Amino acid sequence: MKQTESEMIKVASMYYEEGLTQAAIARQRGVSRSLIAKYLKEARELGIVEVVIKSESIYTARLERELEQRYHLKNAIVVDTQDLHPSEIGKRVSQRAALYLQDIIADYTRIGISWGNSLRRMVDSFPYMNHSEAELVPLIGGLSDDYFDIQSNQLTYELARKMRAKAKYLYAPALVSNALIRRELASNRAIQSVLAEGSQVELALVGISSLDQETNMRNIGYVDNAQYAALKAQGAVGVINSRFYDQFGQELANEINQSVLGITLNDLRKIPQVMTVVQGNQKVHAIEVALRTGMINTIVTTNTVAETIIDLSEANANSL
Repeated sequence: MKQTESEMIKVASMYYEEGLTQAAIARQRGVSRSLIAKYLKEARELGIVEVVIKSESIYTARLERELEQRYHLKNAIVVDTQDLHPSEIGKRVSQRAALYLQDIIADYTRIGISWGNSLRRMVDSFPYMNHSEAELVPLIGGLSDDYFDIQSNQLTYELARKMRAKAKYLYAPALVSNALIRRELASNRAIQSVLAEGSQVELALVGISSLDQETNMRNIGYVDNAQYAALKAQGAVGVINSRFYDQFGQELANEINQSVLGITLNDLRKIPQVMTVVQGNQKVHAIEVALRTGMINTIVTTNTVAETIIDLSEANANSL
């Protein structure tokens, strides 16, 4: 056996069996840490060492890493839906999102939240805690008697209450009848101040929907069937914070987007961490575009959605 191979095996034994760090091995062997790292890498490549991860979570962990590396994400959390009844999937995704949010929330003092069913379920699952130095703001207006519980002001209030944090509210509708009224409302100092704060948050919590799956805006009456047909003709694939975007992640230049009282998608891209909670394979195209174009950098979703996003990404790459 060559001396180099013998040394490689010895280093691998010290690292994997004795649990010594690379730095400790380097000191003992009187060599550089980079040489130790080289030995360990070669030991794996030559099959001298085989690393086997024994965990039921390995499949979802690999999906998470694939999403993180492919889209340069801060974090991806994938919930395994195998053996889960369809009625349990949404609950499990919301719980995982709430637990992750609990883990990271102490690092943020300026937090923004949009609206929607997925965020509603996450807020419901979020535990009570003390983060009194934080301030929450809505990322979009929300004044309507219909679907009140999923609107931004209500979610801001309830999440702030659970955190014992401060809250500000945007006393304006999410969408107004035309761009002129939007400009007039946005010129109000109080509304202008909250919109400005929303664009400066450190952590944004948003939902994603595809054009075909966006029913909340239709149910509330913000968008009618004729407007949806026009959006489809313009190439809309998804919607975040009530702003419709195309396959390139660009906001569509239409009256609906120009009538939204909320931060823009370009504002969203400047926020350090933007987290979404999403499920449903029908939304995959909208999700993939949002990830690819930098609107989202943290996602909590299901294994089936993650698999389909990766397949779609690979298909897009092969078509180029």
